[in-house]
Amino acid sequence: MPVDENNFDACIIAWSQATNEMNILAKGSKVEVVTIPFTSRASFDDPFDVLEGEWNTVDNWFSKQNAGAPSTVNGAFFSSADFWWYDTNTSMLSTAYGSAAIALSAAAIVILLSSRSLVLTFFCIVAIAYVLTSVTASLVGLGWTLGFLESICFAILIGVSVDFVVHFTHAYALLPGDTNRSIRTKYALIHMGPSILAAAVTTISSATIMLFTIVIFFQKFALILFLTVIQASVGSFIVFLTMADCVGPNEPTYLADKLSEAVCSTKSGQDESGQTGNIGKSEKSSESDEFHA
Repeated sequence: MPVDENNFDACIIAWSQATNEMNILAKGSKVEVVTIPFTSRASFDDPFDVLEGEWNTVDNWFSKQNAGAPSTVNGAFFSSADFWWYDTNTSMLSTAYGSAAIALSAAAIVILLSSRSLVLTFFCIVAIAYVLTSVTASLVGLGWTLGFLESICFAILIGVSVDFVVHFTHAYALLPGDTNRSIRTKYALIHMGPSILAAAVTTISSATIMLFTIVIFFQKFALILFLTVIQASVGSFIVFLTMADCVGPNEPTYLADKLSEAVCSTKSGQDESGQTGNIGKSEKSSESDEFHA
């Protein structure tokens, strides 16, 4: 600007006061902030990829300009309500991924401890991943985008998707000894199938009723619950039981039992050696007492 550097602050402050310009912020006789509005090519309701691309473009431009600016004006930054919403979406997206990872990890640990079978744990994770993927794909196909309500419902979806397959896993591993995988699958289907089907029917019925409510959250939650229960039934009755019947273990707890036996035998051996040492000491002490007598 064609203004002497020593007079710049006083001139621009006087101009902003004369014109009621709110984009010039001064403290005393020195300009502290200059706000320059600009028009963004993205709106807050654009897809996430569009907002992310615009954010990176503007941020890279500012970083380049600040790198070559004098030290007194190299702290420029930009802000917009559109990008606030983008940041919120980013947090919700990372939270959704994190909750899915936590749910799968927690389910794997619980199933491994309860079934004591690595193979059954892997089958369960595959079935649960199928439920999460299929429901998410269905919601995307229905035109849903990630928002506050959707992120809350997504966390609930993860918990519901674990339920059915865990019951089948427990029933499959319940038969003792070396039992054919087909017999185990039939046992799990007969003893747990009716209960799981009854739970699915009652849950779907309640979700169907909620679909006709007025509150938006109940409508969204009902749709997610409806799709989740259907896909969880498919994942447990078809995906999990098919894998178990085809390549399931005949003795699911074999490795855990062998490891337990090895640990117990080692411990009992140490206890026996300790008792033998004590007996030898007591015999020596008794002989010594007899000699002195």
